Amino acid sequence: MRYLQLRIRFPPETRHPMQQFLVEQDSIRRAHLRHWNFSNPEYVVVLFHVVGTTRKGREEYVTALDSVETIQKYDVTPVDERSFYVYIRETAQGFASRLRALLTDTELLVIPPIEYGTNGEMLFEVAGEQDALQGLVTELPDHLPVSVDRLGEYDAYRESRATALTDRQREVLDVARERGYYEVPRRASVREIADEVGCSKSTAANHLRKAEARLVTLYGDRSDAK
Repeated sequence: MRYLQLRIRFPPETRHPMQQFLVEQDSIRRAHLRHWNFSNPEYVVVLFHVVGTTRKGREEYVTALDSVETIQKYDVTPVDERSFYVYIRETAQGFASRLRALLTDTELLVIPPIEYGTNGEMLFEVAGEQDALQGLVTELPDHLPVSVDRLGEYDAYRESRATALTDRQREVLDVARERGYYEVPRRASVREIADEVGCSKSTAANHLRKAEARLVTLYGDRSDAK
């Protein structure tokens, strides 16, 4: 089974209001679309995991949701002070409808999560047969700049490395990478990482140790399987 990773850059005039909110604000670090249901032609149902940079991120995100006329209802479930899940039911329109149409009568699989960046980009992976994957790329709207970041045989171990971590471990690990904790020489301390994610130094260190241990275990499992 083949897969490809697509990066789509949405011009400002084509962005969903919540996608534009991500670009304009500085209180949210990332938004991952974890699950979705496109089965009803009248509306879509989605579940996002959103990670903020400040304690006010959730409040600002909810305020933005309230201003989107196409959103019929939503429900927010806090994870901690800075991250939360949001379940949304919205009138079917835009890229969601287009993506559903593109996947109709195909055997392609969109692999969650779909990542929405703070730069107007969307990153997602699709798996299936080579010809169907090529057809998906050619059918994407011409006005959307699209690049293929990865292409190859689908690797379940690569996927498991990400999903094996808890949301909090992934958040701390992401901050560590962004701040240069793993660079040589090291550009950030555990204290700086802890301050950014809003926890104690010992808690941040514990999250990093557990995440690193899990990733090393998965790497060993993969090596043993070859």
